[in-house]
Amino acid sequence: MHTCPRCDSNETQILCESPVKGCWVMYACPVCTFTWRSTEPETITNPEMYNPRFKVNPSEMGKYQIHPAIAQRRS
Repeated sequence: MHTCPRCDSNETQILCESPVKGCWVMYACPVCTFTWRSTEPETITNPEMYNPRFKVNPSEMGKYQIHPAIAQRRS
């Protein structure tokens, strides 16, 4: 399980994985809709190193704009 770098939620999910096994994994946070890839720098992937100016508080998500839902993957 990964922690969301932006809101510190533990509800992150794997959004997709590289077609070449083991190259990268893309994660998504259902709480703040942040997405990131495993190959990005630690300043993006590590919650402790993520710029505090861009952190969000999940309890304040209702104050922010409405985010469109992520479309379901076509099979």
